[in-house]
Amino acid sequence: MAIQTSRHKGVTPPISVSLPTDAELAANDALINELKKQNNFEGSEETERRKKTLQSIQRVTTEFVKFVSKKHGLPQSTVDTAGGKIFTYGSYRLGVYGPGSDIDTLVVVPKHVSREDFFEHFPPILEKMAPPGAIEEMTPVPDAFVPIIKLEFSGISIDLIFARLANSSVPLTLDLKDNNLLRGLDERDLRSLNGTRVTDEILELVPQQKTFRTALRAVKLWAQRKFPRHVFGTQADRHFAGRAIYANVMGFPGGVAWAMLVARVCQLYPQATGSVIIGKFFRIISKWGWPQPVVLKEIESGPLQVRVWNPKV
Repeated sequence: MAIQTSRHKGVTPPISVSLPTDAELAANDALINELKKQNNFEGSEETERRKKTLQSIQRVTTEFVKFVSKKHGLPQSTVDTAGGKIFTYGSYRLGVYGPGSDIDTLVVVPKHVSREDFFEHFPPILEKMAPPGAIEEMTPVPDAFVPIIKLEFSGISIDLIFARLANSSVPLTLDLKDNNLLRGLDERDLRSLNGTRVTDEILELVPQQKTFRTALRAVKLWAQRKFPRHVFGTQADRHFAGRAIYANVMGFPGGVAWAMLVARVCQLYPQATGSVIIGKFFRIISKWGWPQPVVLKEIESGPLQVRVWNPKV
């Protein structure tokens, strides 16, 4: 069934809402098989290990918030309800992680827990609660642009960042989509919350998440290293000379930027398969009218006094 243009996702109507042909479906199957050959998907055992690791981090977060609450002499009723919750973002939350991928993780706490508390008390509580030998490495970097604790937990790389809300408690039911949660926060907290909020919104703005994930996996693999030409066909062959053009620190698009580019193409072809999106991606992005920005939705100013990116300024 074609998607109605009145309900389209994106700042413009789709270019095409045609359903995939049998040949395109077959090409998409070939794409997925090639991604598997390239070891782009991890096994069920490693995925389960990730889930258990995140459950452990959540338990540590709850205990950390309780510890700090008691340290500040708060009433037991406040200690019991203070909460604390972790959120993921980046490739794990987008659903495009593979073997060896790290998990970008955000620790959200109530207003009486400070960033100083996080770097002073979270690491020792984590070491105390973790199974023997689970923590292979831990490096706090409090002075980074986005302060972070990097660690290896049960063989999985975790990047922990911190955000404090103006709320007195952070229940497990908390949803970061509520813009009112941003009131009264400093720039560092806003930057930390931004990762999860942007990741979630990208997923909401694509017509088909499964198609988006398949295409993004292939684009990321292409950006990181050369991809076999036969997977996508001759339409994209001329773009395949490049490689190693991934990562902000190297001056190239990072994970979120590549995700936004793929998401925009998905909006323009909402019924297409992942393999078709790949071909359209190279054609559209290679001819894009830079510095015109790639926009997934209309820019919102919002009621809050926070900086909003505007390409016209």
